[in-house]
Amino acid sequence: MKGEKMDYIIEVRNKGEAHAGAKAPDDIAEICRRRGMKSFVIPPMPFDKNLFYRQFVLLIESIKVWIHIAKTVKNGDRVIWQHPAPGVRYANRFIPWIKKRKKVEFIALIHDLETLRDGIGQQRKSTAIIADLKLLPRFDYVISHNKFMSEYLHSIGISSEKIVNLEIFDYLYNEPVPEIIRNNGKKVIVAGNLTREKSGYVYKLKELNVDMCLYGVNYEGDIPDDIYKGAFSPDELIQHLEGNFGLVWDGTSVEKCTGNTGAYLKYNNPHKTSLYLAANLPVIIWSQAAMADFVKRNNIGIVIDDLHHLSECLKGVSEKDYQEMQQNVRMIGKKIRQGYYFNTALDALK
Repeated sequence: MKGEKMDYIIEVRNKGEAHAGAKAPDDIAEICRRRGMKSFVIPPMPFDKNLFYRQFVLLIESIKVWIHIAKTVKNGDRVIWQHPAPGVRYANRFIPWIKKRKKVEFIALIHDLETLRDGIGQQRKSTAIIADLKLLPRFDYVISHNKFMSEYLHSIGISSEKIVNLEIFDYLYNEPVPEIIRNNGKKVIVAGNLTREKSGYVYKLKELNVDMCLYGVNYEGDIPDDIYKGAFSPDELIQHLEGNFGLVWDGTSVEKCTGNTGAYLKYNNPHKTSLYLAANLPVIIWSQAAMADFVKRNNIGIVIDDLHHLSECLKGVSEKDYQEMQQNVRMIGKKIRQGYYFNTALDALK
């Protein structure tokens, strides 16, 4: 109907791979479609090509998308940007240009804030500064991960009135979730990118006297290895998980979360947390992680300072304790699988 307000999502098309990097933005786009939103699409970038070719493609595709947005939107419409998406420099120029001409609201849903991660290359650092410090303040609303990230956003000049906390990422899943066979088991699952740089701690887990299972890409241990179970796409992974708890940890140390990925846990909502809860698995998480507060508040797992204490912590979990945690996990897991948290954040902006 002419004059009817419309919501849009800027969707980044991803090629299906066996890691969670594409799952979160794909789920956001799917939730938006379920709400009746229309999409503006940024096609996959040719990352296998040289830098000049990639930048040329990004220039052409970004201009095409933003001109299409400028021509399509009308007064009262809302546009959701998944941050950061390819072409932040072009978004930084086009968003204020569109807002000068039309009364359109732009909403940023944050996936990552690269300015919170040390150790990135100079070119990425330059792009991160534009994305986080120049582009984000241009949005009418920002959907942040949690209160800790929101405090950082406020410190860089984004008004707290513009910020809504997501609490946790959704993990859409329509299939039946496999039942966990407890048998007083204490098997711990680690799922994610298993490269030594990001998850070096997993190569020290055998010394902890804990029953472990590893799932994910870039495993650098000996294959076959009795604890490595393989890599699966995010939509298939839940069916393959075998264990009783999911571990949220990053870095090279088992004593605490270290490095840029470990320190980042103090601010972000790791998508693997959503995976575990969607699979009805209680989580084990570093005590200084931002998500530790969510875990404690909802009694859905164990908060731990040092993985050297993991064996003792698991011994201290009674069958009654585990059943209580899993009952809480089932309630939250159902919400996560249905897209409750992003829907709630969007509804708060009406």
